[in-house]
Amino acid sequence: MPSSNRRAVLAAIGSGVGLSLAGCIGQESTSDNSSPSTAGTAAGTDMIDTDAKLSLPSVVTHDGFPDGDVVLKPDGKIVLLNFFTTWCRPCQEEMPAFRKLRSEYDAETLHMVSITPEVDESLIKQFWSEYEGTWPVVNDPGLVATDQWNANSYPTNLVFDTDGTPATGEQPEVRARTFEEFNSIIEPLVET
Repeated sequence: MPSSNRRAVLAAIGSGVGLSLAGCIGQESTSDNSSPSTAGTAAGTDMIDTDAKLSLPSVVTHDGFPDGDVVLKPDGKIVLLNFFTTWCRPCQEEMPAFRKLRSEYDAETLHMVSITPEVDESLIKQFWSEYEGTWPVVNDPGLVATDQWNANSYPTNLVFDTDGTPATGEQPEVRARTFEEFNSIIEPLVET
């Protein structure tokens, strides 16, 4: 077979395999994001039903930090979810803003959780100690929460109102990086 025909055949086979795998991956992530109790619900309510049940294992479990799983979106609380990595410079730079938020709002008023896909718990604990994290940090090596909220860049910060709806409109992602920017989003939610 001439090399140009061989290349065409190999390209067709590669494309077919690639499309097949993409279909499998898409189906797998869909089944991870929906629970049996919400499998037939409308798209607008599916996310709200599954969010409240999602929890991940706590990494730092001493000095008042939770031991075991941490619910990411508990009912009736304003929620700030921070998706980060230990190597991300903007993630490191926003830690003082989060510390100030935690000192400004107690855990009953503002439920804060930082989520990392990293698996090296000693590295996460070292980061948490170095940057003086004072709220729960969980790891998401299976990317369950990351996929749920499409947090595919770092940092990604999401804010939800007490009823679980996005605080800034249709999308929960906020572009805030400083205490003032975060506070301008959270303070009105506390006052309502």
